[in-house]
Amino acid sequence: MIGSGNNDVVFPVAELFINSRIQLIWQMNLTQKFSKKLKILREINNYTQEYVARVLDISQNAYSLIEKGTTKITLDRIEVLAELYKTSPSELININDNFYNNPTGVESQHSNIPPSLSSFEKRMYEQTISRLEIDIEKLYNLINQLASNMSKPEQA
Repeated sequence: MIGSGNNDVVFPVAELFINSRIQLIWQMNLTQKFSKKLKILREINNYTQEYVARVLDISQNAYSLIEKGTTKITLDRIEVLAELYKTSPSELININDNFYNNPTGVESQHSNIPPSLSSFEKRMYEQTISRLEIDIEKLYNLINQLASNMSKPEQA
């Protein structure tokens, strides 16, 4: 009986309480990790909360609550986000320490990417940097074309 001094009964109750607390913390941790992943993906892709909310057909405030981990997300919305971020739903919801700790030690080809990022985060940053490098090259070529056109004498 509980409270009778019989430790055989008290310890299982205490163990059940501790295990339920650990499970709650673990679930909260997963929610926080998933929310952080959504925010990282949004920022890396240079999307606003308003834009992602429109894609999901919800308000910006509702999306903000998803990113904070306050509101749970539906499978339908996970599928929409996976399509938006060009990944699979299973990759999107895959939350493990590799996402945050980068245990493989994969080094980035860009020296300005912090080494503390996970391989997933590095891959996302590298994709963004590659897209920006292409844009820079296009702008550089356009500037050269304009400069070349300006240096040609006008024909009368």
